[in-house]
Amino acid sequence: MKKAYNITWIRNLYIQEISDNWHASKLLTDDQLKAVKESFPEEFYRPGIFVKIGLFIFTIVACSFFTGFLSIFFLSVESQTAWSFLSLFSAGCFIVAMEYLIRERKLYHSGTDNALLYSAFGGFLIPFFVFFDQLDISAYAAIILVILTILVRRYADFLMTIGAVITLFVLVATLMFKTPLGKTFLPFGFMIVSAALYFCNVKFNKDIYYAHGKMAIDVIALSVFYLGGNYYIVREGNALINELHLPVSPQIAFAPAFYAFTFLIPLAYILGGLKTHNRSLLIVGLISLGFSVFTYRYYFDFMPVEHWITLLGAGMILLAVLFISLLKKDRFRITDLPHRKRKYPNLEAILIAQQAQHVSTTDQVEFGEGDFGGGGAETSY
Repeated sequence: MKKAYNITWIRNLYIQEISDNWHASKLLTDDQLKAVKESFPEEFYRPGIFVKIGLFIFTIVACSFFTGFLSIFFLSVESQTAWSFLSLFSAGCFIVAMEYLIRERKLYHSGTDNALLYSAFGGFLIPFFVFFDQLDISAYAAIILVILTILVRRYADFLMTIGAVITLFVLVATLMFKTPLGKTFLPFGFMIVSAALYFCNVKFNKDIYYAHGKMAIDVIALSVFYLGGNYYIVREGNALINELHLPVSPQIAFAPAFYAFTFLIPLAYILGGLKTHNRSLLIVGLISLGFSVFTYRYYFDFMPVEHWITLLGAGMILLAVLFISLLKKDRFRITDLPHRKRKYPNLEAILIAQQAQHVSTTDQVEFGEGDFGGGGAETSY
């Protein structure tokens, strides 16, 4: 499928971002950075975060007004077909407007195009819920997944990528819920699907056009794989699915396997992240390890909470100090030095300056009262 945004500019933008990071690390001179940006130009309109939020809200309101204006002509019509036509027509108008703005105004995830895309997605969905209101949840999930996949393939939207992955897991869950055996092996189903999704994403998704979506897929797949093997999630989820309202949830099948998964998966993530320099893998592993400690603490309570918090806090501080001191120099190809510069380095200064504009100051110094003349001055000045 043809991509909506200029792929050459996206590659050039990626090169410029890397060059900015190298320049911040003193690996490129000012002249070299300037030469890179001249050799790899891009002309996307990419406003700041606050302008982007404002454009997004304004466009959503404009889309609502547009659809509301068209609905005036359908007030006397009670047919579901007419309202579905209105929804599809509005969605088509949003797509046409978005394509025009991307092509002529050179928008690139600037807020306006995102809002038009989400509005069009909602417009495409409404007819399915109107005409097929008796479908199973898995059927709705399949329809939504198809639409999201098409839109993600063309527009590479970050939030839609997240929505597509979540919809995929909803589809898997609803299909496995249909049989008792599927309910039993639901955690393993999640783990298999998430592992397949992660490795396919790593192996086949190498296009820079989908770089942000690739990161989202990695994080979600890794998180679901861990949660599918976490003892707490499986045990409490089993009680919730089977509507077992008991003070203590019953033991689950394959409990030793889930005990092992709870601690081995985070350790594998951390080691893999350090070995491959994969920050997403490392961060997910650290968060998973923290949740594993919570899981152990939930079922094996042999120490008051205050003692746990104190010991864990002290341990984290000691580990942080130890690793910071060890990694001040580049050891084992791992360093504590910042990987890249901040995306919004002057954000605090901007906010402080905006607040300072509202503070009025009164100048107490008055001039013009002095008396000078000749070679000296009078006693008043």
